[in-house]
Amino acid sequence: MFWTPLSTKTTITMNPENDQLFQEEDELLADTETEKTPENVWNVLIVDDEEDIHQITHFVLDDYVYQGKRLALISAYSAEEAKTLFRSHPDTALILLDVVMETNDAGLKLVKYIREEEQNHFVRIILRTGQPGYAPEKEVIFKYDINDYKNKTELTDQKLFTAITASLRSYSDIMTIESYRQHLEEKVAERTQELNQKNQELIRVNQEKNEFLGIAAHDLKNPLASIQTLANLIHTSFDDFPKPKILEFSRMIEISSQKMFELIKNLLDVNAIESGKTNLFFNPLDLRYLVLLTLENYMETAKAKNIQLHVHSADEKHIVWADKTATTQVLENLISNAIKYSPRGKHVHIHLLKQEKNICCEIQDEGPGLNEKDRGKLFGKFARLTPRPTGGEHSTGLGLFIVKRLVTHMNGSIRCETEVGKGSTFILELPVSTES
Repeated sequence: MFWTPLSTKTTITMNPENDQLFQEEDELLADTETEKTPENVWNVLIVDDEEDIHQITHFVLDDYVYQGKRLALISAYSAEEAKTLFRSHPDTALILLDVVMETNDAGLKLVKYIREEEQNHFVRIILRTGQPGYAPEKEVIFKYDINDYKNKTELTDQKLFTAITASLRSYSDIMTIESYRQHLEEKVAERTQELNQKNQELIRVNQEKNEFLGIAAHDLKNPLASIQTLANLIHTSFDDFPKPKILEFSRMIEISSQKMFELIKNLLDVNAIESGKTNLFFNPLDLRYLVLLTLENYMETAKAKNIQLHVHSADEKHIVWADKTATTQVLENLISNAIKYSPRGKHVHIHLLKQEKNICCEIQDEGPGLNEKDRGKLFGKFARLTPRPTGGEHSTGLGLFIVKRLVTHMNGSIRCETEVGKGSTFILELPVSTES
């Protein structure tokens, strides 16, 4: 095989005036000080079984620079060696490939290997042959995925530069498009994941909605049925009942309607919290005063069960930074629960303690306590716990869920220390007010 006429070293600078093929940014510059690192070179694999071809290719292309990057010329002397080198350099931009090496079609088999087995359709392949009879250009171009076909006898240094530049420009454009494609795929994958997460969230919300409506319907049905029955009795048989019985019926209607009101109020509170419509207005509040005020509202309830209420406080004032309505609602839930789940004749103790950054309010009952399973779902929505109210009181299963959300919105914390048979202590902490 032979290759002419690259006998002398030539440095060429091409610009739009002497070659319209090149854009202004496609500079071919000699830059002997450019360090060849993987980031600033184009890997070019020279595959040929003749040493002279490698030497002359190095001689001509050593000073070649395209887009600020030099060439890293890698030599292989057989198709099998080229396979190994290509696997070591998967970012190869260009292959200058001979056809006839260890076999008459070794180069063509290498093309097939790269495209089909390695699945690399990015690298540009220029077929250089000194024996075009073994690989007719028309047949090769049609059958094999190559990018250019050159006869070595016609490949001057000028044509080599042109072919190299056109191939590198094509490779650069392809890799840019591939980068955009990968970026787009990543974005699509991220968006798909987001949509899947939102879809899962919608499924969860829909399940909660169904549960929500089911429980609401169940909890509203019983008191509503009671109201309808009692009202109908009064309406149809008023003269058949003595006055005390009518008063008893009216009291039962009042209790049932109160249950319905409590449930609807809690449902509205939950909806406001979850839709972000809970508006809190922070002010300095005396937590001790709010505790005492709340206890007054539950004095009759406690008295009916012979439950004694105790407040323990070393100071007269415990000023927190919180919302008055939300704090009152939290205290009402915690204190009413302590009374609701305490057996008759027991005690409820409330301890107020000043800490460095928080005011701590501990509400301790002498109820049945909670097992491990109940503790795990204590602050959940519609939590149905093992202990039941000791005086036939009503429970929506939403109170502690609302407490947890409100306390969190006020930058506080709520937790429960409990043991089966030894009662429960709910520990509320709210930030100390820095204002007087």
